[in-house]
Amino acid sequence: MHGLAKIILNLDRRIIYSIVMLCVAIPLIKPLGMPFRITPEVQNGFELIESLKTGDVIVISADYGPSAEAETHPMYIALLHQCFRKGIRPVVLTLIPDGPGLASRGLEDVLAYSAPDGSQPYKDLQSGKDYVFLGYKTGNQAIMIGIGQGFTGTFPTDYNGNETASMQIFRDAPKLSDTKCVFDIASVGLPEFWIPYGTERAGIPFIVSCTAVSAPQYYPYYTAGQATGLIGGMKGAAEYEKLVDMEAITGSDGPATKGLDAQSAVHVFIILAIIIANFFYVLDRRRPVRGEA
Repeated sequence: MHGLAKIILNLDRRIIYSIVMLCVAIPLIKPLGMPFRITPEVQNGFELIESLKTGDVIVISADYGPSAEAETHPMYIALLHQCFRKGIRPVVLTLIPDGPGLASRGLEDVLAYSAPDGSQPYKDLQSGKDYVFLGYKTGNQAIMIGIGQGFTGTFPTDYNGNETASMQIFRDAPKLSDTKCVFDIASVGLPEFWIPYGTERAGIPFIVSCTAVSAPQYYPYYTAGQATGLIGGMKGAAEYEKLVDMEAITGSDGPATKGLDAQSAVHVFIILAIIIANFFYVLDRRRPVRGEA
């Protein structure tokens, strides 16, 4: 037993790293399907979107960049699928400089998506009528107040340079109060501005999706009723994927669900490694020192 303790306590760190790598890689290649429960704050956000009718317009503020892609982008993809499947029309914009790349790519990927049966359910959707991507504009509070007065005055053109004044989506919803909610997917502190300068002034609901580390700072808004839903980190995104049923839509688990499996597997390994290492450390300390009576 003491020989085993010596091996464990002197284990090459490269072996530990290799096991961690396998714990990450295997669930991503073949998802484990670890169970998790749906939290009320995620359920509430999902149900708000589900309650909307065909043709309703919502604002999606994609305020995240590549550094937070793993936690936030899956939520964006799941939300777009939910909107397009229900005939809800998203007005997508971003208030951070590195947001347009991921937001436009995600929108293009979902629009071009092929279902497991080979069909392309979103191929006939038209920009300016069924959705629009406005791109990035600086100003934060000024932009929020501006779209409260009118989208086309604040964004005269969309991301591709098309004039917004002629778009059907803005004839049906000319200003923020004509939309049904704002859904902010953020890796920065913009949700704190959306509430006082955007949704409270317009009298519409607000849903926030954010990184796990920033979720606690938004719970006061959720408990106060100023945020209808709160989706925190990869766990929250995985819950939303489950509610949207991404497995049925795409034929496989969503990226957040796969990532949560990998994350959970690594956490389990680290906990077991700590327990085993401490057990053998104590055992080794109890070993009689040579020469003791």
